[in-house]
Amino acid sequence: MNLTHFGLRRRPFRATPDTDSYYAATVHETALAELQHALAADESLLLLSGATGTGKTLLVRRFLEALDETIRPVLLLNSHFANRMALLQGILFDLGLPYQDVTEQVARLTITESCLEHFRTGGKTLLVIDEAHHLSAELLEELRLFANLEGKDGKAVQVLLVALPTMEQTLATPSLAAFRQRLTVRAKLEPLSLEESADYLLHQVRVAGGTPDLFGEDVLDILTHAALGIPRVLNQAASLAFSLAYEARTEIVDSEAAVEAITRLGLDPIHEGEPLEPEDIPPQSYRLPAATVLVESPKHESARQTIPFTPVI
Repeated sequence: MNLTHFGLRRRPFRATPDTDSYYAATVHETALAELQHALAADESLLLLSGATGTGKTLLVRRFLEALDETIRPVLLLNSHFANRMALLQGILFDLGLPYQDVTEQVARLTITESCLEHFRTGGKTLLVIDEAHHLSAELLEELRLFANLEGKDGKAVQVLLVALPTMEQTLATPSLAAFRQRLTVRAKLEPLSLEESADYLLHQVRVAGGTPDLFGEDVLDILTHAALGIPRVLNQAASLAFSLAYEARTEIVDSEAAVEAITRLGLDPIHEGEPLEPEDIPPQSYRLPAATVLVESPKHESARQTIPFTPVI
């Protein structure tokens, strides 16, 4: 897609998390505040959960960017650890310490010594484990033991787990009773509302240097109803719609490009069983949907398709 065609400075709706285009949705700001408060309150174990695509990784990056310089983050993006030793090696590697040709006990003692020494100099260590739902009960117990490291002035180590909601099943394991008692902060990301979904799309375009006029009539309605409030899906649908609009050489993203985009992604115009909440959306940024739009069938034959969603007023 040629960015200059739409008057953009950069590509909007990027596939990778980008804190420069962070949208301060209510649910994200609430979760971020919970994590920051828990960190300041010296809570041992923190959990951030949310369905796929709700923005957990982006929120963690935003969280890490705002850390005090005395906090030393250890970020493990891959939590597929076969055993305790693999977990310990991952921590050592991120700390820049020798991680090969060491025994499990030496690895554990090296990490402990490093964290306590950092604490003695006025800092503390934050272990951040992404995709934590892959961790076994045994590995979670290992992390709990590190979170027990402390001094008279507070915690030397805190642990933040980032996971899918299925993490709750692992936490229900009887052997993790001690872990559950210390897990007092459970921030959760929910899908965006229709109003914030529309504002999210407009925000991404503005950050890229565009204007709300790049979205044609009904486009915001079509994309937001299909994405069900999931930021990643909003990004995918809007990015594809822009590419299709560019291929068609239209000056804006029209409803035809939007419908074709959600069709190619296998999304439904409306999800049965999910009630739509009416939102008070500013008329300048959100238009009422038409009852029908023109879509292209798999055989490239023109057909009329009714999109049965209730207009948002």
